[in-house]
Amino acid sequence: MRLPPPGAREPAGADVVLVRHARPLLRSGVPAREWRLDPEAVPACHALAAEVDRLLAGTGRRVERLWSSDEPKAVATAEALAQAWGLEGVSRHPGLAEHRRGPLPLVGDVEWREQVAALFARPGELVLGEETGDQARERFAAALAEVTAEGADGLTAVVTHATVMTLLLAEANGLEPMALWGSLKLPDALFVSAPGWRLLGRAWPDTP
Repeated sequence: MRLPPPGAREPAGADVVLVRHARPLLRSGVPAREWRLDPEAVPACHALAAEVDRLLAGTGRRVERLWSSDEPKAVATAEALAQAWGLEGVSRHPGLAEHRRGPLPLVGDVEWREQVAALFARPGELVLGEETGDQARERFAAALAEVTAEGADGLTAVVTHATVMTLLLAEANGLEPMALWGSLKLPDALFVSAPGWRLLGRAWPDTP
């Protein structure tokens, strides 16, 4: 299955734009939640903002509120988006953070994919980090419901992280988690309805 399904670049009906943060600076020995944004990734944030605006142009809507997890790479992504969208300030919510992994060592791509696949395959078990997949999904869903409820009359953008996005959207939309997780770009933006978290579209077209 292509992700999202064919024709899903249509954002009409979305209540929230879920944004995966832009490319961070990976630092061995530093917890991932403390990684900072690569300064060279700021133009990609501006390009993403422009594409979201282009897709929303036909709907007569725009992003009116911007929230972020409290992780530095997400906050910096949100600040770049706020600049592009002409929004004042970024609100933060700790519940929007990535799956809580603790001080895991930096590993290669193959080993990392295996660890994430185990988390998705056994979401009720503590197989990685400090919380199960189910705990991360429930915590993220509660925070997302809270921030979108505050802006029920307009479109909210939320800058967050790939694994919690996948945990929420894969279950809500019947998607294969590793396929969705692997398709997310740095940065990326998905248009989602609330409260059922139905995936309506994305800023960048999917690739085979």
